[in-house]
Amino acid sequence: MVENPVPGMWQVKGGRHGIRSTSEWGTERRSAPVLLEALAEQRPILVYDTEKDVEGKERQVLNPTETAAAQEKANQLQERFAEWVWEDPERARTLVDGYNRRFACIALRDYTSAADYLTFPGLAANTITLRPHQRAAVARMVAEPSVGLFHEVGAGKTAEMVCGAMEMRRMGLINKPVVSVPNHMLEQFSREWLQLYPNAKILTASSQDVTRDRRRAFVARAAANEWDAIIMTHSAFERVPLRVDTEREYRDRQLDGLRAALEGADKDDRISVKRMQRALTMAEERLKKLADKPRDSGINFEDTGIDYVIVDEAHLFKNLATPSNIRDAAITGSERASDLHMKLEYLRSTGRKRIVTAATATPISNSITEAYVMQRYLRPDLFYAAGIGESFDAWAATFGETVTQMEMSPTGASFRMKTRFAKFQNVPEMLRMWSTFADVKAAEDLKLPVPDIRIRDDGNRAPLTRGVAPSSELVAFVKTLGERAEMIASGSVDPREDNMLSVTSDGRKAALDMRLIVSDDPSGPTKVDVAADMIFRTWENTRDTEYLDTVTGEPSPIKGAMQLVFSDLSTPNKERWNVYEELRTQLIYRGMPAEGIRFIHEARNDLEKGRLFAAARAGHISVLLGSTERMGVGTNVQARAIALYHLDCPWRPSDIAQREGRILRQGNQNEEVAIVRLVTERSFDSYMWQGVERKAKFISQVMRGRLDVREIEEIDSASLTAAEAKAISSGNPLLLDQANLQSEVTRLRRLERAHQNNERMLEYTRSQAVQDAARAADDIEGIRAAIPNMIDTTAEKFRITIQGRFYDSRSDAGHALMGWARQANMQYAGRHQVQDYGVIGRIGGFDISCELVPEMAGDVLVRTSLHGVPRGSFTVTRDSFLQGGVGLIQRIENRMAALPKLLTEAEQDLARAEQTRQDAEQRLGQPFKHALALSAAEADLEKVEKKIAVMQRQTPEEPTPEPERVSASPPRPELTVEAVRAYQPRGGVRSEPDQQRPHTPAAAPSAFDPMPLRPSGLQIGR
Repeated sequence: MVENPVPGMWQVKGGRHGIRSTSEWGTERRSAPVLLEALAEQRPILVYDTEKDVEGKERQVLNPTETAAAQEKANQLQERFAEWVWEDPERARTLVDGYNRRFACIALRDYTSAADYLTFPGLAANTITLRPHQRAAVARMVAEPSVGLFHEVGAGKTAEMVCGAMEMRRMGLINKPVVSVPNHMLEQFSREWLQLYPNAKILTASSQDVTRDRRRAFVARAAANEWDAIIMTHSAFERVPLRVDTEREYRDRQLDGLRAALEGADKDDRISVKRMQRALTMAEERLKKLADKPRDSGINFEDTGIDYVIVDEAHLFKNLATPSNIRDAAITGSERASDLHMKLEYLRSTGRKRIVTAATATPISNSITEAYVMQRYLRPDLFYAAGIGESFDAWAATFGETVTQMEMSPTGASFRMKTRFAKFQNVPEMLRMWSTFADVKAAEDLKLPVPDIRIRDDGNRAPLTRGVAPSSELVAFVKTLGERAEMIASGSVDPREDNMLSVTSDGRKAALDMRLIVSDDPSGPTKVDVAADMIFRTWENTRDTEYLDTVTGEPSPIKGAMQLVFSDLSTPNKERWNVYEELRTQLIYRGMPAEGIRFIHEARNDLEKGRLFAAARAGHISVLLGSTERMGVGTNVQARAIALYHLDCPWRPSDIAQREGRILRQGNQNEEVAIVRLVTERSFDSYMWQGVERKAKFISQVMRGRLDVREIEEIDSASLTAAEAKAISSGNPLLLDQANLQSEVTRLRRLERAHQNNERMLEYTRSQAVQDAARAADDIEGIRAAIPNMIDTTAEKFRITIQGRFYDSRSDAGHALMGWARQANMQYAGRHQVQDYGVIGRIGGFDISCELVPEMAGDVLVRTSLHGVPRGSFTVTRDSFLQGGVGLIQRIENRMAALPKLLTEAEQDLARAEQTRQDAEQRLGQPFKHALALSAAEADLEKVEKKIAVMQRQTPEEPTPEPERVSASPPRPELTVEAVRAYQPRGGVRSEPDQQRPHTPAAAPSAFDPMPLRPSGLQIGR
């Protein structure tokens, strides 16, 4: 029996000790019901052994063999279940009806035509002309309870939010909306609101406006006036809390489902009750922890009169508490995200028809699981309508397929089981729910007036990848990384001394610049050198380009384009060497003015950042360097941006989108721009860029997925593996192919063994079924022969003979049977031997026989039978038999009366055994369905191994020449882990001209050659 008391929690009741449970569909350590329950709840299937350490303390150690065996059986259960659900026509009809009711009933609406009726009274006509996608977005905000404006960076989401709020308020749909914006965008957002609606009445609040001593005044102003909008920073929005009672109601609603399930649980099922109690306690503690924060008495969100929420850059709230059995998917939760969710749930509880608009270009920044969080904010009602509830595991079971695989832990100390999404299924249904509230617009959909990416040599308009040759120091260091990875994989190094996380971090730093690892100057051009050459040439070619003033719209007297440089692995620091200072120094040495090279880190607050951005737009800055975090969201400096450089690769695709959204943006006056990815060859750069691009393609598939695609493969975002590190360090990608193929061959061979085991199980099942059928046939023959001999003993017709004496009273017969047992010394019989007493009486035309049989637990049972009648026996304990009584006599009588029923059961057993035999014979001998895949994988592995062997034979061992040195210098230190850890980069700004490092231009021209400029006249971009 399978029960689902609350979404995400399942109970499977069934036999846990039979062959089918522990051999065919499970293992001795994990029976079939246990596996099925784990599968339903998305829990990883793990088998641990209990061991004692040297101190005698018990610890759990993963048993890889038993775990692999249990996972194979779980996979078989999944496959069989997928077949079983459709085998019964009635069950199939029920499923189809449920599917149509929950998923097929959603019809997506196109708001393009509805937008034509919007007139936007009060909108400054000379300021902006809304594009079709913006008008449709406003129409969606007016019509839908909650909306996600998931538009490309620079698509005009600010105007959509402003116009949507003003239109809804004009129509009386909302009264007082609040807009929560990133901290540094308060001034810019407020200014653009008034540019669009000059007569709008807005109230702005930064975190300083809602400090403890000023919060009461702000709430009073918000409540006492009819504002078109209240614009607050994210920090300020969080500082206006809900009432304690409201938060308590929120927590109660979150726990209602668990409490109701606990109330309705079978109290005799102690395991299920304990599981529910534990889940309820954990949920209560989690919610209580998030709610425990200081608050002002009498200053509450409810008092402001706010009835609608607009969230800009909503991806900053993605860390909403999400409990899950999938460890890598569970989110502990942040106070900011929980505060937003509580306020949205409060608005829903008041019966509001319209709740929230969330805007972001990257709703899914790194994993598809973020789509669940976004829908939980915007349309949780769709979860309930689909029968999922707000359980992430139920959502994951509906739309995802997880796999649990064994891999080395990042520390390299042990193996771990990694549970991740293998693919997403039921994609049309997931996207149909997603598209109900999500207004997704990619760059190709919008055709925005943004600059084109400059055409590459291959004819494509795409970012240019500029390879940088590795220095001899980098090649040597990357080789040591491969050796470190091998030592970690073999377990020959303490994880506290070295692990794969350290290898990855050191590899990324070395790919950027070896001076982040060791102090010696590199022996050849580095990524910083190449970037400086490209930036300087672009500056020379565009220093006289004229642009329009972004304020007046007139030609600006200040000439020259601007370039953006991103690096996350280094930060400016006057005390130690860093990429920022080095790049600025090299640009100055090449002839660029120092005052035109600025760092985003110079802006210490929102006001200074605004001034820096204004200077960039006005042409006072030629090169602006920064990190994704500081120079990503809200950085509007695109007016003169001519080129963007990635010095390193971030982890998330959303970071790439935010970086490149700074230049591919409306308002950029250049017709073409360059985006350059600087990649050091034979380093970790290629691995990073390839991984991010794979994830970006996957996210794009979901964001813009077609409704006719049922499955999408997930991209694993796991960290660098030892095999990948070895492939990078050797410069031979075949090593990575070899590792992947070995893993695939191992997986397929495991499946082949499982197939062979299943064949043996089918042989056993067939043999057992033949024996069961023969026994059932014999029983049928015997029972049929016995039934005509039955004599009615009901009511007054009762007659029985015990030890030759006749009785017509059941009570007297019971005493007589008890007396016989004691005379036969049954109470003294041994516990471990069978004793047959033969025929002891007769009833209804049948002899009664009796025998003692020992039980495994040590007790003794008494088997009483209708002699010669198949299935005519029953068993009681010896103590029960010795007590005798009417009950024992009635059991003998009932056994005789049940012969027609026993005949029916025997006939059913025969039919069942015959069906089992036929099923087994039908399935026996079927080929291994992955045989061709296994053969192909083995052949591919053999080919790769032969290629690697040939390459190893052809590669001579060449001695590394000692580089010539101009002057004597101390020997380079050995690149040990300790040396790398102890190294602190030295100060890197060379202020003396005679300390200038010689600049050696590349022999060949750069792959990036800035666009040719018009020879004369006013040169203005778009």
